[in-house]
Amino acid sequence: MARSVRRRLNPAKALESLPAVPGMERVFEHGRCLYDGYQRATPLKYGSLAEEVWRDPVYRKALKASRLPAVESMVVESRFINLFILIKFFLRDLASHNIIEFGAFKGGSAIFMATVLAEYYPGARIFSLDTFAGLPPLKVGVDKPPSDFLSINLERTRATARSLGLTNLEFVQGLIEDTAAEACRSLGSIALAHIDVVLYGPSIFAQNIAWDYMTPGGYLVQDDALEPTCPGATLAVEEMIRRRGLSMEQVWPQIVFRAPSPA
Repeated sequence: MARSVRRRLNPAKALESLPAVPGMERVFEHGRCLYDGYQRATPLKYGSLAEEVWRDPVYRKALKASRLPAVESMVVESRFINLFILIKFFLRDLASHNIIEFGAFKGGSAIFMATVLAEYYPGARIFSLDTFAGLPPLKVGVDKPPSDFLSINLERTRATARSLGLTNLEFVQGLIEDTAAEACRSLGSIALAHIDVVLYGPSIFAQNIAWDYMTPGGYLVQDDALEPTCPGATLAVEEMIRRRGLSMEQVWPQIVFRAPSPA
């Protein structure tokens, strides 16, 4: 209640920069920059960064759009804030600004990211992929099927995006294994891959194909791997680390990997 009252009283103010990290050098090692991950996560969890982001009018606009009645997201607000920070402050240094999302549910997170993307990178696009028709086959002994993924009206989701003027957003229906290759080719290169897939097989596929199209220095964000109810996503991240020898740049509120930059 107190937090809600503070937010209503605080005037809108654009977030211009992130707090510096005293005593820590910004260096790249093992394909990641720990400074950047620390700069995003630590003041978000333990400082005032969440409140500062909430005051940003672009964030407020995007969050409001993601909560319209026709759409919904299971992404919690700390993860929305992290995505906002990544898009606003870190994608700007990349050659590409395109985003791909695997696992849309009812489209709330895609609409959130598309709203932010349209503000800062009007030439960029976002593709959001999902079956929009329930779950694909599960991996026995690994996947725990969720019970609330079935009531999705894709046309309502698309209509909501159109009503918001989000011409940069395309929802792609079908199995990820069938649709991802064409989506990635259409985007050409990817600055941010948001993997919000709870299942092992689709998570593995999404990680691998997104990685092949990542722009140098781009970000792969795994949303579900830290959830105890999503062991398939956790196993997929473990396999990606072993297969590619990756090091994580950030572990909270999402796992973030960094695509290698040219030497």
